[in-house]
Amino acid sequence: MCRYVIKLLMSCLFMLTLISCGEVTKNPQSVFYRLSKTPIEFGVFSSDAKLATFVSHGVLTVTKADGSGILHQFEIGGSKVTGLAISQDSTLLAVSFEKFIVVWNLVSGAELGKFNMSGNSEFAKISHIALYAKPLKLLVGMTDGTLNLLDYENSLTKQVNYHDARISFLALGPHRQLIISAGHDGLVSLHDANTLASTYQYRMSKRVTSLAHNLQHNLLFVSDALNDQVLINPFASQVEITKLKYKERFRWFRAAAISPDGQYLATGSSKYWWTLWHTKNGQEIGAFAIKAASTTALILDMHIDKQNMLATLNSDGIVELWDINTLLKMNR
Repeated sequence: MCRYVIKLLMSCLFMLTLISCGEVTKNPQSVFYRLSKTPIEFGVFSSDAKLATFVSHGVLTVTKADGSGILHQFEIGGSKVTGLAISQDSTLLAVSFEKFIVVWNLVSGAELGKFNMSGNSEFAKISHIALYAKPLKLLVGMTDGTLNLLDYENSLTKQVNYHDARISFLALGPHRQLIISAGHDGLVSLHDANTLASTYQYRMSKRVTSLAHNLQHNLLFVSDALNDQVLINPFASQVEITKLKYKERFRWFRAAAISPDGQYLATGSSKYWWTLWHTKNGQEIGAFAIKAASTTALILDMHIDKQNMLATLNSDGIVELWDINTLLKMNR
């Protein structure tokens, strides 16, 4: 009897969620690739979404995102993975565990090295990584808010504290002049990559759950864990802030991507759909259901290219392609 009541309540909650988020549309083109037959625990695209890397059952896989072939597989055992990153030119791969990072050369498949990382607290663990090649640089965020910048060729590691809690996002800006970081303390910060001095800060009311930027890095989308989701131009003479507009009391976003021209924003929810937005006014364009093999699938990573083609990678190991131009015509 109790099980029946619980199932009934869950079904009602599911239906209410669907109603509150409006109509969820299926992909009109239905272009997808199944990269894994088993659920994946962690997964990201390369910077051009031509490659994807993911962890499933103790195996780290690097594959072409269109499902046309696996490039590498590495046995990593049962250790907890805390981050994955492919360099901007797709020649390097990094996987982080709680206390160390392993980097591979994707051209040869050889391991380049293993790097131990620490924070100010002896209990700090690695929470997020970003990887860049030519020269090799690693950005490593820790659970205590410490940021490590590893310069491989010069055997140099810089360490600085911008955050008071777990770092959840890291990236290098254009020409590697800026570092963008965000954390569970709600702080979004831009820093000079050479001096590590802070150049811009924006404070959210809750922990940051997702952050995305356009190609020029002059438009940021930041979402917290409650109801504060904003688009920011940090370089404007007067900082411009646009809030997303929706009817619900709150929404929670796990992933996000901004089109290279800065016109459109895609956000991945904690459920099985994603939403398309106008960045100029924060208005919702439409919500779209992903292709899934289970009822618990959710989006892990998103990418929009210059042709306005969105790629999504979900926890069922499915890559799906969405033509934003077609979706705009459907939702006029």
